[in-house]
Amino acid sequence: MAGDPGLWDVAWNWPLPFVTAVAVLAVPMAGIIWFICQLKYKQQIATLKDRVELADERLGDAKEKIVKAEEEKTALHTAVNELNAQIEKLKKRKAQLPRELQSIVDRLATSSATASNQVSKLSEAQEAVAAAVSKHRDECHEGRAGHQPQDREDARPPKP
Repeated sequence: MAGDPGLWDVAWNWPLPFVTAVAVLAVPMAGIIWFICQLKYKQQIATLKDRVELADERLGDAKEKIVKAEEEKTALHTAVNELNAQIEKLKKRKAQLPRELQSIVDRLATSSATASNQVSKLSEAQEAVAAAVSKHRDECHEGRAGHQPQDREDARPPKP
């Protein structure tokens, strides 16, 4: 073995000092690495907690929106049912209108016939009254012909 011994030669020939030297260097390095990993781990945990809180808030908001949407859906469903009921009532009413209109037309026809009949009776009665008045005048004129207008004080000359 001529020359300087290499790292592996030293480690092979003197294991205890080599292990001690490596341990003296490796233990603080492992502690530093462990500390850095712990900081990263704590930061990741804090980040994850923040994300979970944010997700919980969003979930709460989404649940509120779902509840509101359900309420609106229920209200709209109720309104649709009410409108459908009104539509059905209007359809039934529409179906009844021709019958009601026919009933009104029939009543008007009956009233018109009654009024026409009453007009005819009134015309007959008017003719009868006119005939009675004419007959009465004729009788009055004939009765006056036998009496002298001078006999009465309020006598008037006969009409021509």
